[in-house]
Amino acid sequence: MDTEKAAKALIKKLEKNLRRKMGPVFRQYGLGLDGLLTPLKWKPLVLVIGNYSSGKSTFINELLGRPVQRTGQAPTDDTFTILTLPENGEPEREVPGNTIVSDERLPFGALRPYGESLIAHLQMKRIDAPILQKLAIIDTPGMLDSVTEKDRGYDYLGVVGELAKLADLVILMFDPHKAGTIKETYKAIRRTLPGSTGEDRILYVLNRVDECDNVSDLVRSYGTLCWNLSQMTGGKDMPRIFLTYSESEAKVVDLQSMVADTEGEAVASHNEYVCTVWVSERDELKQAVETAPKMRLNHILQEVDRGVRELALQAEAFAAFNRGFQKKYRKVLRVGTVAAVLVFLFGDLLANLFAGFPENTLLKAFLSGGLNPHVFIWPAVGGLSVMVLTLIFIQRFQLPRFIRKTLTSLDDLIPLETAYKRDIWDRVREELHRKISKNGQRLLFMNHRRYLKRMENFIHKDLKRFYEQIQEG
Repeated sequence: MDTEKAAKALIKKLEKNLRRKMGPVFRQYGLGLDGLLTPLKWKPLVLVIGNYSSGKSTFINELLGRPVQRTGQAPTDDTFTILTLPENGEPEREVPGNTIVSDERLPFGALRPYGESLIAHLQMKRIDAPILQKLAIIDTPGMLDSVTEKDRGYDYLGVVGELAKLADLVILMFDPHKAGTIKETYKAIRRTLPGSTGEDRILYVLNRVDECDNVSDLVRSYGTLCWNLSQMTGGKDMPRIFLTYSESEAKVVDLQSMVADTEGEAVASHNEYVCTVWVSERDELKQAVETAPKMRLNHILQEVDRGVRELALQAEAFAAFNRGFQKKYRKVLRVGTVAAVLVFLFGDLLANLFAGFPENTLLKAFLSGGLNPHVFIWPAVGGLSVMVLTLIFIQRFQLPRFIRKTLTSLDDLIPLETAYKRDIWDRVREELHRKISKNGQRLLFMNHRRYLKRMENFIHKDLKRFYEQIQEG
């Protein structure tokens, strides 16, 4: 979009459209729109994560132009820190975690369920820095090896996942001494980030390359990181890895000596080239951070698209669940209906033969021409009883059995023709399992096809128009 005003107008229009068209559908499935609307609340966000001593805080201080975050070789900060501008001319200050998660103007309410231990390790610093006029930055505790939720007191990777959903850009930093070997880093790349953000919003950075003793060490570190990333991402194509160093802490002498002095002036020229490349990469990384506001509209639409598609896939699965049950239901119901008709026609006659009651049966009254309302009472009671027993059999025996069978073969419920559909299925499968096992009977009485149609129209018509408006802008 050309202006910030136009972008805000588009976001407001999207929110209105979501509430009007998707709000009723989401409520039918016991869901709210908060997850989709939360990213609309605030400003563009850049999330910086990585193992300890990878240079996250140093890089953030460079962006801010001042030493705000603590830095060091060992783990120096165990707090999630949100860096943003002061409000309405107020002085710089720090805001505690409890205030952050309670402020409805901010998008961090989803962090409250992670407990008091997290809230104690959450803060906001309102800092007057030029870059914060357009975006906010989140610094995170360094990832560690052999750490459990019990050790930290909260689900660290769960929190990272929540923040990644909000972030318009995620910077994942490594250092050459631990190039992708940290256990929490592996889990974040393998499990947490794929379910929380798009690949296009993640930047991989090998930082502190000036600390390599020579080119061989740098090549080994880079190769190790590439290998580890290929194992963690599961993809054949490697993402770009920025090679950077801290401008404030770089050792110029080390940079100049990374290539052995064997070719005189040619070596000096090569050293100058190496330094220029790293400076250029660091500048590119900073420029990428500054593009986060431009990425926000696409990010918001991607999240809305993802959320609606996830629910649409669930609705498709529920519709298949309904069709499968109705097929079995109709068979039993046909048998029950035939039995009820037979009991209605001949049940009182059998009762008369064996028990002598009732005296005047429906068949006798019909043959004698003496039909009256009284002769229909017992046949009707008998037929109705058979139908009630049939429905009880379906509800108490057939439905639970069908649900158990469905849950054991959940992946066969609907065809997953594309990789994209399989990715969505992986994200919603657990929720589908929970809903069918808990609310399977209620789901049978919902018109999933109608809701699916509404969601498909929203995706292919409404969202498409919003994407077109962004491209035109």
